[in-house]
Amino acid sequence: MRTIRLACCVVIGLAWVGCGDDDGPGDVDGSVSDATTDVGDLDGGDPPPADGGDPDGGTDPTCGAAELLCDGVCVEPREDPANCGGCGVACEEGEVCSLGSCESECATGLTDCSGACVSTDSDPDHCGACGEVCGAGTICSDGACVCPAGTVACGDACVDVTSDPAHCGACDDACDAGEVCSLSECSAECGAGLTDCGGACVDTTSSSSNCGACGAVCPSGASCAGSTCACPEGQTACSGACVSTGTNALHCGGCGVACAAGQVCNGGSCVSECGEGLSACGGACTDTDTDLMNCGACGTTCTGGRTCVAGACTCGEGLELCGGVCTNTQTDAANCGECGEACAAGQVCSLGVCLAECPAGQTRCSGACVDTETSRLHCGGCGISCGFSGTCTDGECTCGAGYTECSGACVLTATDRNNCGACGMVCPMGQNCIAGMCRMGGPPIP
Repeated sequence: MRTIRLACCVVIGLAWVGCGDDDGPGDVDGSVSDATTDVGDLDGGDPPPADGGDPDGGTDPTCGAAELLCDGVCVEPREDPANCGGCGVACEEGEVCSLGSCESECATGLTDCSGACVSTDSDPDHCGACGEVCGAGTICSDGACVCPAGTVACGDACVDVTSDPAHCGACDDACDAGEVCSLSECSAECGAGLTDCGGACVDTTSSSSNCGACGAVCPSGASCAGSTCACPEGQTACSGACVSTGTNALHCGGCGVACAAGQVCNGGSCVSECGEGLSACGGACTDTDTDLMNCGACGTTCTGGRTCVAGACTCGEGLELCGGVCTNTQTDAANCGECGEACAAGQVCSLGVCLAECPAGQTRCSGACVDTETSRLHCGGCGISCGFSGTCTDGECTCGAGYTECSGACVLTATDRNNCGACGMVCPMGQNCIAGMCRMGGPPIP
């Protein structure tokens, strides 16, 4: 199987992580959902104390949220036959590790890969078949390694042609030395509201890989809004990923609080069994009708921007599944009108039709035709974001509570390094904006 490799690594959420699998498509104009909570420290902060400590090894900031640290090595207890359900719990010969329990065979929908029961539909280490590894930056969707929404395959890399100076506007269209890639075009400087991050012009108020500052990466499953990383509502950042501390057996009730072998996490407490209407999936008590990581059955993960509705992985309203990724065929130039119908180079997709120019009343921004009178991401002009909770009316941003209007954009002056404490107050290189002050240290999280 051909895999796509990307130099800029993107973390993909795995098993016990109760969060989204990748960057979903958001609203039609690229907006993100407002149902989020601030993540706090990217590593989840200091874990709360647990009575008796952790009997099964423990989590560590260097391990993923789905992993345990066993004898100095990060392992996945849901599928590791040598550490099945806990450190040192080895399955006997002929057994497999299925959802954290040694069994004679894998649970329905999972495949035995050298004793580890995995979903070859969504596991990036076993995509489509055992041992088929997806390259960094890709996701595994329906058993194939594909580029996530918002990126395209250029050779062996998934790139954002709206900002990549090596592939500006189209694959292999590189900008000249000294130029930047701004909204799919090479220019001398970035457009209004965008920041130059190594030649790529990005909106640091909404970029999950440059949130508030160049190189400030949000945890897996989190989104960036108003220059602040935020996990979906009801989730917490633990070990670099968004998890549900109400169901995650490795972070039950708080980051780093792991349940003992044989216990499950229900409502943030380690208990012996799940309540009525819930299924025990690898130590998590979950509703398989709605759980992205256990949709319809334990271990069935929704990928490609899909959500879990009535036990089935489904794209949101107005979106179609194209090549394993939920796509808006009304605006996507690679799938214009229907999956696989690509517009010619330089064309845009408007209302499912390839056009040389945007219709009257719309403006070309990042390869899509938008109404700058109402678009929250392009309010009054391309790249001018109204922030997380702002609205755009007649081309002007109305900022939500806690946000300040700076040059027409809604920003959080407590975390925005370009407007730190007040509009126009730019933090020096190497510093971040923390609580409205420029400081050396971690990412711009209040």
